[in-house]
Amino acid sequence: MCGSMLQVKNLTKKFGELEALNNVSFKLKEQECLGIIGPNGAGKTTLFNILSGFMKPTSGSIKFYGKDIVGKKPHVLVKLGLSRTFQVIRVFKNITVFENFSVITDRGEELLKELGLWEKRGYLAKDLPQGDLRRLNIGMALATNPKLLLLDEPFSGLSPKEGAELGTNIEKLKVKNMTMILIEHQLRELFGIVKRVIVLNYGRLVFEGTPEEVIKDKRVIDVYLGVDYEST
Repeated sequence: MCGSMLQVKNLTKKFGELEALNNVSFKLKEQECLGIIGPNGAGKTTLFNILSGFMKPTSGSIKFYGKDIVGKKPHVLVKLGLSRTFQVIRVFKNITVFENFSVITDRGEELLKELGLWEKRGYLAKDLPQGDLRRLNIGMALATNPKLLLLDEPFSGLSPKEGAELGTNIEKLKVKNMTMILIEHQLRELFGIVKRVIVLNYGRLVFEGTPEEVIKDKRVIDVYLGVDYEST
């Protein structure tokens, strides 16, 4: 494992009287895969929006390879190597799959083959099933050559077959030592990918540990899981 890539310290975000994030701190090493879980409204997407430059924090610091990135615009962060996907898929739906890549990169053929989408390169993006759309979305983020990839609920809305296919793609990224942070509600899929998990609740980081530790922690069960994960 290489050195620290991302350092988040005392990150706070307020919307009037509402505190969406409260003094959240964590570090991420190169080549690490980190999971973020928590109930709806816990602050997960707010955290991603701040990390990716779509929102400014009220206070706190974010360092990417030691450089302060608070307040930098999304396109600047992409050039620095930080790219993300969104829970609501963002692609150019009225052009072909291949043309989606052509807008960003000349590596379209390579990425399409890597993601298993080469045979559908001539399809209009809007005609793809949900699983292929998710892979296209991730491929477009990869086209920017990220050093850190933020994936916002990549398994959302997928069938078991589509989820398995996407899981294979993400595992391939791990083999290539891609550093990733994943927000996800599908815990079985997430826990098969990540080695470390942080849990948010009401904007606070309430737990940090391995997937095995998460599912046994009473605080996590009380605020989020609510069931015996082992029995589901």
